[in-house]
Amino acid sequence: MSISTEARKLVRYLLGKRSELEDLDISDIVMAKAILDIHRRRTRKDVIRAPLYSLQQIHTLDRDNAIEATRRRIEVLREHRDELIGAGTLTLDVLARVLPSVSWIKVVEAEPGTYLAFEGNGRIEALQAVFGPDDGIAVEVEAYRFRNPRKIVRRLRRVRRLNGLID
Repeated sequence: MSISTEARKLVRYLLGKRSELEDLDISDIVMAKAILDIHRRRTRKDVIRAPLYSLQQIHTLDRDNAIEATRRRIEVLREHRDELIGAGTLTLDVLARVLPSVSWIKVVEAEPGTYLAFEGNGRIEALQAVFGPDDGIAVEVEAYRFRNPRKIVRRLRRVRRLNGLID
């Protein structure tokens, strides 16, 4: 994918977040830079199955629209809880049906078995509110791969620290 295609995607993403512009702070700027670097520097992306509780959010959900969207997602998940536990894995198809969104949950592997989610934080919060670690739920996510992920992981951890999510 070309840089211009990635730039257009970033602009569309930011326009979708324009209602949040007045609330932007330094953590949002650091996060935007990290996400831009993720898209520019990735060598590939793979769909993987990750245990739900191996997924870590990089930011809190403290804005009214995100809180409301998460509340609605929790309600939907509760309605489908038994079905989803029976399935065991929330595939991309299941996620598209139950928790539709403009993108998949996107992650970077911070260390073996631990993933930092740079897209889909609200869905992860809703999933973890409805399913516990003992439910054994796995989630299909897009894992972004790099030759050397250290700098990207360091930036994502900085976003977590700025948002009060210490790892």
